[in-house]
Amino acid sequence: MRVAILSDIHGNLLALEAVMADLEVQRPDQVWCGGDLGWLGPWAPECIQRVRESGWPTVKGNTDVWITGDPQTVDSEEDRVSFIALAEEHAISQDDADWLLNLPLGHTGTGSVLLVHGTPDSPFRAPMPDDPAPDFSPYEDRAAIVVYAHVHRAFVRRLSGGTLVANTGAVGLPMDGDTASYLLIDRVGTDITLRHRRVTFDRRAGLAEAKRIGGLIGERFAEMLGPA
Repeated sequence: MRVAILSDIHGNLLALEAVMADLEVQRPDQVWCGGDLGWLGPWAPECIQRVRESGWPTVKGNTDVWITGDPQTVDSEEDRVSFIALAEEHAISQDDADWLLNLPLGHTGTGSVLLVHGTPDSPFRAPMPDDPAPDFSPYEDRAAIVVYAHVHRAFVRRLSGGTLVANTGAVGLPMDGDTASYLLIDRVGTDITLRHRRVTFDRRAGLAEAKRIGGLIGERFAEMLGPA
């Protein structure tokens, strides 16, 4: 049994297509998605549509809320105004907005694997890889393996109580290198293996598209993606 889990696409269709091509090679039995589908990317509607068409079980990310025009958890008025303006630039359909807002916070599959975007209780926060053990307490005893996203950094960490925690890394805006990342979980009998796949995508073309569209989205996407 092989499960692929990807997340944090962030409207980067080039990266999503590269990962989907790699999935064809890896041939997982199931593909799950950890949210943050469109926010900040030049191809937000296209990425949302690809995920919807795929039928992958998908959980809600924090930016899946923000892209609908609801700047939840954003404290400063200046940032709230900026986030609302970004959502307006994305201009996703009402149907897509409704679909995103109705996504679940978690998805559980066979073999006691739980996928969430942030923590099991909120898509708006999650610990960094090297944060102290107490910050990982929300994942303890939730499942044998808990997979989350949000921080755009791929890692695996075993907690003191035995729970195995893994982060998918990011497809569209990786913050731990220049390549898209997703997680493969292989189960053969009682043996379980977790490994990350790294997939190259055309960063130069992504930056060119950001420059072409300009505006808040183009500026933020280029800043987050970094130099080619």
